[in-house]
Amino acid sequence: MNRELAEAARDLAAYLRSLDENLAEPPAGVKRTPAVAVPAVPEPAAGRPAPAAEAPKTMTLSPADMDQLAEKVKACRKCGLGHARLNAVFGVGSYKAKVVFVGEGPGFQEDHQGEPFVGRSGQLLDKILETVLGLKRSDVYIANIVKCHPMKNPESPESHGNDRPPTPEEISACRPYLDEQLRAIKPLCIVTLGSVATKVLLGTDKGISTVRGKVYDYPVELFGPGHPIKVIPTYHPAALLRNPNLKRDTWEDMKMLKAILDKGE
Repeated sequence: MNRELAEAARDLAAYLRSLDENLAEPPAGVKRTPAVAVPAVPEPAAGRPAPAAEAPKTMTLSPADMDQLAEKVKACRKCGLGHARLNAVFGVGSYKAKVVFVGEGPGFQEDHQGEPFVGRSGQLLDKILETVLGLKRSDVYIANIVKCHPMKNPESPESHGNDRPPTPEEISACRPYLDEQLRAIKPLCIVTLGSVATKVLLGTDKGISTVRGKVYDYPVELFGPGHPIKVIPTYHPAALLRNPNLKRDTWEDMKMLKAILDKGE
């Protein structure tokens, strides 16, 4: 862990410890989001399709199917990302996790190591899990919308700063893999990290700063009626490294997550 990341993680940990629920109210003008509040779920943005087609109600995957699914991802060439990437990045963590964290896509470090969130952002995510939730990476599941590294220049996978957002076509090709992962894990909650993951999974065109602070129902019935998955949008850890002022909002979002996980135990 380099010096900048160490300072950011230490600063965040100290900040979170100071913000216990029983301490003083936030400064004037800052509204605290109740950790147990679950507002009504808004409809997806007008004119936008559901994030993915509904799964057959009888379709159920077991955790044992995940290894086979991972092999399919490694062999996948449904879009150009599969031809350019060094390693497919399937996911990591517990197949019995109660929460799945979903990011946008692998970056340079993830492409080289074949594991999601292993760079500076991932190390900060690990620190947030430990500090706020008392969880390790192995207790949750971490995945991405797309499983291969979207690059500005696919012919230069060894170049840093070569990242770009995935295209709608790439997202569409890869999306079924994520829903199959969710069917197998059956989490209580999904945490979307950043605007891209949030827009895709909630079927909205609103940015993360607009939709965070609330709990939503995942708009795809993976397990049939009566078994919704909760969705909590929050900032990508990279945003915290760039803008420490987002730490309070992230703390509020993680407190909502903790309330859901504690209630579901």
